[in-house]
Amino acid sequence: MTNRLLCSAIAAMLPCFCASALAQSAETETGEAEAERREDTIVVTGSKRDTALIDSDLSVTVLDIRAIEEARLRDFRRIDDLAPNVQFNESGQRGSIYISVRGVESNPFIINRAAVYIDGIPFRELSNSVLNQVQSIEVLRGPQATLYGANSESGLIIVTTKQPSEDFSAEFRLTGTNFESGSGIEADGFVSGPLIRDTLAGSLAFNLAEEDAFVKNVGSSTGETGQINETFVQGRLRWTPTNQLTVNATAYLLDMDAPGLFDQQYVPLNLSLYNTLYADYFNSGRRAEKWTSFEDAPKYTTEKEWVAGLSATQELGYGQLDFAASYRKLEENAKGLDFDLTATPVVSGQEKEQEAFTNIEVRFSSPESDFFDYILGASYYEDYEENTKASFIGAGNLDSYIAAPAQRKESEDYSVFGSANWYMTPKLRVSGGLRYDNATRSTMQKEGQLDLGAGSIVYYVDADLSKTYEALLPRVSAHYKFSDGLSIHATASKGYIPGGFNLVAVQEGFEDEDVISYDSETLWSREIGFKWQSEDHSIRASGAIFYITSENWQEVQIATDDTGRPVSSDFIGSDASIRSQGAEFETHWQINEAFSADAHVGYVDAEYRDLQLDGVTNVKGQPIQFVPEYDGGIALRYEWSNGVFLRGEVGLTGETSLRSRGDVVQAAVQTFGLQAGYESDRWAIRLFGENLTDERRGSGLAIENLAFGSDGLFYAPLDAPRIVGIELEARY
Repeated sequence: MTNRLLCSAIAAMLPCFCASALAQSAETETGEAEAERREDTIVVTGSKRDTALIDSDLSVTVLDIRAIEEARLRDFRRIDDLAPNVQFNESGQRGSIYISVRGVESNPFIINRAAVYIDGIPFRELSNSVLNQVQSIEVLRGPQATLYGANSESGLIIVTTKQPSEDFSAEFRLTGTNFESGSGIEADGFVSGPLIRDTLAGSLAFNLAEEDAFVKNVGSSTGETGQINETFVQGRLRWTPTNQLTVNATAYLLDMDAPGLFDQQYVPLNLSLYNTLYADYFNSGRRAEKWTSFEDAPKYTTEKEWVAGLSATQELGYGQLDFAASYRKLEENAKGLDFDLTATPVVSGQEKEQEAFTNIEVRFSSPESDFFDYILGASYYEDYEENTKASFIGAGNLDSYIAAPAQRKESEDYSVFGSANWYMTPKLRVSGGLRYDNATRSTMQKEGQLDLGAGSIVYYVDADLSKTYEALLPRVSAHYKFSDGLSIHATASKGYIPGGFNLVAVQEGFEDEDVISYDSETLWSREIGFKWQSEDHSIRASGAIFYITSENWQEVQIATDDTGRPVSSDFIGSDASIRSQGAEFETHWQINEAFSADAHVGYVDAEYRDLQLDGVTNVKGQPIQFVPEYDGGIALRYEWSNGVFLRGEVGLTGETSLRSRGDVVQAAVQTFGLQAGYESDRWAIRLFGENLTDERRGSGLAIENLAFGSDGLFYAPLDAPRIVGIELEARY
């Protein structure tokens, strides 16, 4: 079905592409007009009140539509290439993404400590969803709890897509890619325009993609080496019945089908040792190569996601009332976790999830003032998650998995919040905010068992647990504007993640409440930053220094009973602590009408102050996992007057620990990218290459062999290989 849709989209697009080339306008924007247009778009919306970048007290990277197109930003995995002190660690090519900001890591065993909002809809557990028709991206560093609540503890990413327009417009794009293990093709676009003139506008966007797995599984028992087929369709409406009322509605469907692929991809980091151990007997004499793997487990992953959202803005004369509500449902069925990571049938696993999320917020904003303005609001968040694990021993097929009972989790958050700005002088603004958050966490499971082979059986027992957590989350800041081109700010803010439960403790028969549950995590962040722009707006720069501490850090660690006696090391606890400090800098320089440069650099000194991993191991002083010592990037772009352009990119990532013990380290790496093409008002063509040196980089949690135990190897997901491709685009 996807292939037929792709062919139809390509057939429809190519005539449009040719026609648009013939209809190209000879007129081009002058350098002065383009620079002025770009400057006008540098607006921060993350504070819930649109603010010029230089007037913002946030450490934020703002990527406007031009910056997004120039970087050819098409998926979430590359956002961290464009912002300092932000890293994404992944569990596979299409697995979940966990965001680490300023040394505050996220990992798959707990939760994301940074949130993502797409058109106002929260994504606390982020999948690599389609970035379709993006208008802007804001990457906010530091806690944002006063306005966004729990799970924005380390930062926030706000994605805004293109809204329906009052004039007809359309855009179509076709992209082909190639890499060592396969290829991909993608068609996407949108059509937008008025449905009722000056009252109702609508748009329809789509994305159809088919891509091979970056790591080809040549040991597959099903014959499928790994492929991803994705269909995305989104509709939007914008209704303006009066000059005071605006209503936006959106709905989309994302359907992903991946034969031969499990959503978590773990491969050996040391290929030579892996082949020495497993090539002859377990893999029939075949040797794993840079972008291949040998796993017999029958693999197949499907995912469906439905989203609906509604927002309204009412101008009241004495302020503005905003309302937003969204519902998101996700169903995922991932078969094929290969416990032994070889072509020999030992034990295979499956994970099936159903999740539903509801979010409602109402907010009143006073009129902007030269003396005092404020925001007051309330929010409600609810999610329901059901997780079912299954396994089978030895050889089998996609129907061989035997399921254990489902485990369920529920969350319900109520919040009230407020923030205010006091303009002490025309240059000095003092701000404060406070949020009260009430979070209930519940978990349930039924009696049953899960067989992991070799006599290892997980026994489920009946459990029904619930607990409520409360938090007050303050934020204070001061902003001083020396001139139209220079400002500084200082901020102190608190972040928060509610506590939860260790079902594994229940399964092992523990009754100690301090082992069965863990407490909320809180974090304090302090920063001083600046923003500067030249008088002619050709250069802008910003930077900050920060200091972050958490004394009740949630992490997988040793569990103890009420006497302090160690009982297990497989639980999440909240009695650890961390410290992170560092600095960041980013700049854009429009050197002349044709030549521009973008650069950023971040440095982090992040370490565990206390983390007891087992009875004898405390990793105090070790670097926090997934946090590189530094990161940076430089991009240079030159566009000739005839529309031909060339862009080169260099990315720098420092040494990174891939697990908390500090015994698995990804070495520092440099990556290179290149674009060349032609762009006009009506059409564009781009040739591109990413990771041109084909670096093989671990990008997520490193684990030991799940079936054979400590074999001297560590296994981890990999970042993308070298990708080269071509992109054609037509606009109306």
